[in-house]
Amino acid sequence: MRILLASHGTRGDVQPMIALAVALRHRGHNVRFVTPANFVGWIRGLGFACESDGIDVEEVLRRPDIDVQSFRSQMQYFKTLAPQLFDATARASAGAEIIVGSGVQLAGLSIADLRGVPYVNAIFCPCVVPGSTAPPIRWQRLPSWANRLIWRVGLPIVDALMRGPINACRAQLGLAPVDHPVAMLADCGIVLAADRELAPLPPDAPSTVVQTDAWILNDPAALDPEVDAFLHAGPAPIYIGFGSMVANDLDRIASSIAGAARVCDCRMIVASGWAALHDRLPASDRILVIQSAPHRALFPRVAAIVHHGGAGTTRSATGAGVPQVILPHLLDQYYWARRIELLGLGPASLPVERVAPAALAERIHLVLRDGRFRDRAQEMGTRVAVRDGTAAGVEYLESPHVHRRA
Repeated sequence: MRILLASHGTRGDVQPMIALAVALRHRGHNVRFVTPANFVGWIRGLGFACESDGIDVEEVLRRPDIDVQSFRSQMQYFKTLAPQLFDATARASAGAEIIVGSGVQLAGLSIADLRGVPYVNAIFCPCVVPGSTAPPIRWQRLPSWANRLIWRVGLPIVDALMRGPINACRAQLGLAPVDHPVAMLADCGIVLAADRELAPLPPDAPSTVVQTDAWILNDPAALDPEVDAFLHAGPAPIYIGFGSMVANDLDRIASSIAGAARVCDCRMIVASGWAALHDRLPASDRILVIQSAPHRALFPRVAAIVHHGGAGTTRSATGAGVPQVILPHLLDQYYWARRIELLGLGPASLPVERVAPAALAERIHLVLRDGRFRDRAQEMGTRVAVRDGTAAGVEYLESPHVHRRA
């Protein structure tokens, strides 16, 4: 089967698709990608054909005119994004027999209509399934009825904002306009690739949603010698990293990290990521600043993990059996922060805009001193670490009922 995996977003949106692609290739399927420019080299290096959608996501996140925490700014960006995604996805889809989309893939379903093939929406968090689960917003402690109300009011607003840009792109392809360009994704096949214990499918989810466990990319990479030497040189450090996130006030975050290290009297490994924290954190024998490190190799060797709450990092940290402190920036990260708190794997989250040395140090102290977090993390980690949903994802894509949707 010829399969197009169309993903737009950060690494957390793309890496699970690569894990799925590896499993599909092992089953003899022909897989190609269309992704942001940032990931093309990585994917081609793994032996897959990959088309760039022409967008540098890191550059977008750094643009001063785009506030990723603002709903208005997000919608405006999505409107300008649509034509490029339609063009790139249309080019990459030639010959495809099925299209699987993830992240902010605004074009995938329309291109599947154009080609007359099935479309499957891959999601990595239940908070994008309309219903009793809170949507990807800051307020995660509301009752189920309030969550349903927010969905009922909010989804038509998003549809109205995106209807014009998406229908303009559809018209250029000779496709009829649609009234509900976002809500109609619920009518196609949806795969929730998330650990069933960490992120269970809500009971009122539509019948079109199928849950596998998370799609895990086996990364055999070893730690850099510098990181390994730092780990051996003293007590287990705290890991701090925010992946692809670029916060508005990086100087404040960097000073908060340095201040928390002093207050807690602990060692830290700080992954600079796209935030470029290495430019702001002074060199120290207590703090090692790196660009990135393979989570599978590093996380089991640290005392606690401070991160942004992305789906992939949360799953990796949970599988490592290590307590977590989450500093959510936006969207589904608020969901993961609340889940970690509810499961007893970490304290209440600290939104990134409220980060300060004392507040960060307080949460680090808490997970280091309260053995209940460590015990619960180790207990759950032994179960989560062995679960991988890629085989189930392949079986779903091969199932006849998916292809009857075309």
